[in-house]
Amino acid sequence: MRTSTTHATRLHPESGIAIGPILFVVAILGILAAAIAAGSGSFTAGTSAETSRTRAAAIVQIGQNLKVGMDRIVGLGTDAASVDLNPANTTAADDLFSPTGGGINPPSVTMANATTDLWYYPKFSVPGLGTSADEIVAILRVSSGTCDFINLRTLGSTTAVDNSTGYALGAWLTNASVTVANWPSVLNAQPAGCVRNTTASHTGYFFYQILAVQ
Repeated sequence: MRTSTTHATRLHPESGIAIGPILFVVAILGILAAAIAAGSGSFTAGTSAETSRTRAAAIVQIGQNLKVGMDRIVGLGTDAASVDLNPANTTAADDLFSPTGGGINPPSVTMANATTDLWYYPKFSVPGLGTSADEIVAILRVSSGTCDFINLRTLGSTTAVDNSTGYALGAWLTNASVTVANWPSVLNAQPAGCVRNTTASHTGYFFYQILAVQ
């Protein structure tokens, strides 16, 4: 008579679900999620500051390009006051934006405070520069954060921007002469920088670049 013997199959020590490692991974993911949630505010602030820094660098470079174009025309014998600053005029030798004149393209407004902002080319006096009230200037409205970084780049500090007082540039039109009140002394003799304007029709923060001293 045969006897049937049933042998129980023993599980290998490595079989089954590795609960320990899975719980460890879940715990790590939870910690990471909490850290991301806590740091999202500071990340946004850092991104905003970096955007302002990038815009400031681009705007300062545009200002330098405009100055180079003006210098080119004046160097060829045209008086600075006779240079045509109208972006629509691009053919004559005295046009800032003509290939045969200043040799540069009209500046972009993509770095401005808003897409509706424009570059203006008024005339006003910066203390310490020139002998008349008709220095030729390029200006563009920018955000307050960009204004800070412009001054940090051009002056080494942001103290030229006063968020409570402001400095009146006056109401300007393209190539118009304006009166400047309360010019900040830290910007005296500075060919480029950023200033806050309080004139009702043009409030905000403005980058400026002196194109020609007269």
